[in-house]
Amino acid sequence: MLRWILLIPFACLVAMGAGLFFLAMASVASPAVALLIGGGIERLVDILFGLAESGIDPAPAAQAAFGLIGRLGMAIIVAPVVLVAVGSELFRLRSGLIQAGLTGVLAALLPLAMLKLSRAPSHAEIQIISGLFLVGAATGFVYWLMAGRGAGGERTAPAAPRQ
Repeated sequence: MLRWILLIPFACLVAMGAGLFFLAMASVASPAVALLIGGGIERLVDILFGLAESGIDPAPAAQAAFGLIGRLGMAIIVAPVVLVAVGSELFRLRSGLIQAGLTGVLAALLPLAMLKLSRAPSHAEIQIISGLFLVGAATGFVYWLMAGRGAGGERTAPAAPRQ
């Protein structure tokens, strides 16, 4: 029970912090991810300042934009590691490959599902999806290093029959 109260939430928080670090590293390694993160924020700031300069209140646009950024952050960093952590505890999955792989798949697919991408992704979008998969896989691996190796507690061996 102490595992569910202390270790799993702590391991999830550390994994989420590591996920933010890996997302920054992905933006250094991939120009498409860097354009998504840096270019998107730069365009957002330009749009908000442009609205303010033209006399239009930028607050509704800023609230909508930051709400979308928050939901994307939840879909990329928070939700995958939490879902896999809870699932691995419930089903006693101890494999680092399973935890990293499932977290990577969820980190790549949840933003696509949220944005309702209904067409074939372009080459740049495939690079971004690959980067998000690697970020998710690294996040899942960090969780596994901290808490996943003993997921679900120790399994007891069946008792040997007495003779």
